[in-house]
Amino acid sequence: MQRFPLLVMRKAAGPTCAVFGLAVLLVWLLGTAGCTYMKTRTPGDRISYEEEVGRQFSLEASGYFRWMDEPEVLDFVKDIGHRLSANVVGTPYEYRFYVIRDPTMNAFAVPGGYICFFAGLIAQADTVDGLAGVMAHEISHVEENHFIRGQKKMEVANIAGLAATILAAALGGGQGAAAGVTLAQAAQQTASLHYSREFEREADREGVELVQVAGFDPNGMVSIFKRFHALARLNAADLPPYFYTHPLPADRIYEVEGWAQAMRTVPRSRPQLETQFELARITARLRTERFDALAAEQKAKMDKNPQDAQERFLLGYLYLKRGNLPLALEYLQTAFDMDRSLVEHYIYLGRAYHLSGNLVRAKELLEGAYEMDPRNTLTEVFYGDLMAQGEGWLEALHHYQRAVILNPRSCIAHASLAKAYERIQERGKSYYELALSDKCAGRYLRAVYYFQKALKHLDKDGRGAKLVQAELEWMGIEE
Repeated sequence: MQRFPLLVMRKAAGPTCAVFGLAVLLVWLLGTAGCTYMKTRTPGDRISYEEEVGRQFSLEASGYFRWMDEPEVLDFVKDIGHRLSANVVGTPYEYRFYVIRDPTMNAFAVPGGYICFFAGLIAQADTVDGLAGVMAHEISHVEENHFIRGQKKMEVANIAGLAATILAAALGGGQGAAAGVTLAQAAQQTASLHYSREFEREADREGVELVQVAGFDPNGMVSIFKRFHALARLNAADLPPYFYTHPLPADRIYEVEGWAQAMRTVPRSRPQLETQFELARITARLRTERFDALAAEQKAKMDKNPQDAQERFLLGYLYLKRGNLPLALEYLQTAFDMDRSLVEHYIYLGRAYHLSGNLVRAKELLEGAYEMDPRNTLTEVFYGDLMAQGEGWLEALHHYQRAVILNPRSCIAHASLAKAYERIQERGKSYYELALSDKCAGRYLRAVYYFQKALKHLDKDGRGAKLVQAELEWMGIEE
């Protein structure tokens, strides 16, 4: 039964796309997590099994990748993901979203509701609607139970060898070479993955409707597919042989375009969402590209559009991230003077003044941000940092606690609260918050380390210790 009944249905099967290769994940997960095939007898069995697979994946993958925790990227991706998943009626999954600091254009879904984006995909996305389309596609893989439905067919594959190949492709040279699998072997092993084309089409179909229901433009999904198609053609020689059997052909794009055009979408103004998308995109590029080239490109955009406050703001943001406070203040202040309608202009200019030592001006701007959006997590964190330098750590603690309440999935909120607890000698609580920060980012192994340290400082019969023990039990760690 389809969860998102489409207004329009077309009958055509398209080859699967490497960018959204669920098959990649299935092989990799089976190889690295050591999961075995299980014939689920009831929906409850299936959900429990998928949750276990997802949990095992999280622990295993934790040490393989570099996970991003910057709020401009991770919190944005989580907000988009939860906005989409909230529109899946009756979903049994608790979705978790992560970002891998890697320039690869890829995203994948893990059984149980774990979805990972690569920074390279965020950097290459041209619109927030396109990014939402990728996310909806991955959510649809989870909702349509493609892992369980495909496992029996996957049993015939050379699981260990193909898993090593995919891991090599994801990790790159050094660690990948250690896998001991040649590209020729990888090409031979791809024959067993053709079944996933059906799943890719199904995820496309369901994803188009999900983005529309969640308030995004489904045509963005078409746009990003076309972009991937063009990039694949330009860089075909650099694609791993495994992906040769998973192209993004014109007929698949045409089919998605037909579904998208059948949806009635109303253009809307979303200046804050667009600003948040641009911040996520440029931050992803900052962490995967050379700063000098990126800054020069952004300056060229600003020079070409001198009246565009957004381009000036983004350049100032880049310099703020780089630690060049004089240039950051110059561009952020000018952008603020040109456009005071966006809360981000207050937040980052306030941050720049704080780091420059002008606490009075920083406080004025952050208070202005609070008036515009009293539920902004980053405003609370930055205001807490300001209070820590001025009025003391107890006042800062209050703002960090509020940040966690506003967004319990925010790494920076938990990390800031940990810092405050450390300063007031609450070691157990500090380690607990550090663990939650790492867990939110996908660093599960480090989270285990901090949870265990927290237990040593907490009252073993207290509520805090029980929370820690519950977290460790979920991770399969016995104390």
